[in-house]
Amino acid sequence: MQEKCTLSNSHVLSIFRLLTLSLVVLFSSLSTSAQIFCADETVIWSENFGTGTSASSNTSITNLTYQSSGSLNDGFYRIINNTQQRPEWHAADDHTSADVNGKMLVVNGSAETFYSRIITNGTTGFLPGNYAASLFLMNVNTPGTCSPSPLLPTITFKVEYNTAANGNSNGWIQLQSVTAASVPQSTTATWAQLGGVFALPAIAQRVRLTMIDGTVSGCGNDFAVDDIQFATCPDGGPLPVEFLNISAAQKGGGVSINWSTGSESNNKYFDVEKSIDGSNWLTINSLNGAGNSSTVKNYSSYDAKPVSGYNYYRIKQVDTDGKFKYSSVVKVKITIDKTGVSVLSNPFVNNITVDFLSNVNQTVSVRLTDISGKLIGTEKWKISKGSTRLSYDNVANIQRGMYILTVIDENGNAIYNNKLMKQ
Repeated sequence: MQEKCTLSNSHVLSIFRLLTLSLVVLFSSLSTSAQIFCADETVIWSENFGTGTSASSNTSITNLTYQSSGSLNDGFYRIINNTQQRPEWHAADDHTSADVNGKMLVVNGSAETFYSRIITNGTTGFLPGNYAASLFLMNVNTPGTCSPSPLLPTITFKVEYNTAANGNSNGWIQLQSVTAASVPQSTTATWAQLGGVFALPAIAQRVRLTMIDGTVSGCGNDFAVDDIQFATCPDGGPLPVEFLNISAAQKGGGVSINWSTGSESNNKYFDVEKSIDGSNWLTINSLNGAGNSSTVKNYSSYDAKPVSGYNYYRIKQVDTDGKFKYSSVVKVKITIDKTGVSVLSNPFVNNITVDFLSNVNQTVSVRLTDISGKLIGTEKWKISKGSTRLSYDNVANIQRGMYILTVIDENGNAIYNNKLMKQ
């Protein structure tokens, strides 16, 4: 009934990228223990289905029917310690075979969502950062089963997160949805590792792992799953950019964000992202990367509109094929005890852009003079409590050279007095 299909014990099937995921599906010889998926990971949650010699069910299994004994039928499953739940299937231990009578999920599949598990992490939830989700998968059919046209398991592994603390079932946001290459039959019982490293962009109260079988019911769509896990991945997988540092500090009426890289490989650009709650992020600037570099490169950006209180910043690095990675997050606490002034356009051409960070609503006087003290122009500006950006125009036709911009508050104090260059 089945067609023979031979697979070597160590064979890389395919590499996928979708959304924030880098996916590697790896075939290896039967392992004696669970394998880490990324360097320096800390496992937050795992499912190895326990131990024992009798069949059992599992509350995370959906849209399949539990069958306790006999040859496993289409659309049925059991948790058991041996894959041979039909005569033509491999007789193999679970993936964590160091466990005595270790169990696994064995499925006679049909097209359905067959596994869904919600993971929590105490009261803190999951902080933004890099994580890895992975599992081990086996085509349990021996070569020649269902010949000449066996169905092959085609599994989608999906990760979602939810920021709601109240269990809102409508608040799930998808991080990844990756469909692996169809898993062929093999001469020996062979486990495939499926998973990926991805960036969680916000504080999540819950994470949901879902598995979907994309192959219809019929001869050959039979598989086992074991060692599902969710872990931190501080290194984030292979890095296109080596971040050396990132810092942020108040500068005048805004915040200066600075970072450096030790090396860059196919680096296209950086997005500077800001958050006021540590969960929701907004791109405030973009800068081109160096492409390829083995020397230290320094970068800087400026946030002209910080808020009073904490402001969070991170750098999103994007390479030439769209893959991206985040830096660590830094924060700055803005305390407005006096009016801060920053000039963004120096040298200037057609206008002078000025940012204010003020603790009160007020009117300021703005004067522009040349280097000899001759008055070029004066204006009255109303600035609001918090951040305000205004522009001094009508300077396009003045001569090139050095000028002095002075800003005076309502009490007659000069809160800004600096030289500017007209190009």
